[in-house]
Amino acid sequence: MQHHFQNLFGDYVPEHISPGIKVPRSTSPDSLRANIDAANLTEMWNMILTLDYSVSDVSELPPGQRDEFLNVMSLLLSAFNR
Repeated sequence: MQHHFQNLFGDYVPEHISPGIKVPRSTSPDSLRANIDAANLTEMWNMILTLDYSVSDVSELPPGQRDEFLNVMSLLLSAFNR
């Protein structure tokens, strides 16, 4: 998929499909959760955890899925805070 976009857009790769998106190391799940709560996105946090990952707490996720979830939530937070 990324190759297809590179053919269409040259060197531009949309951020949402870039495999290099990472939550900054300084962002812990607790601080991200606090920011999510402050932005009134708690229901979205819970819904994504429950429906997409079938867990009730982020600590129940394996490390790879936890990083993926935190990346998604970080992107959502930045989108809703614009």
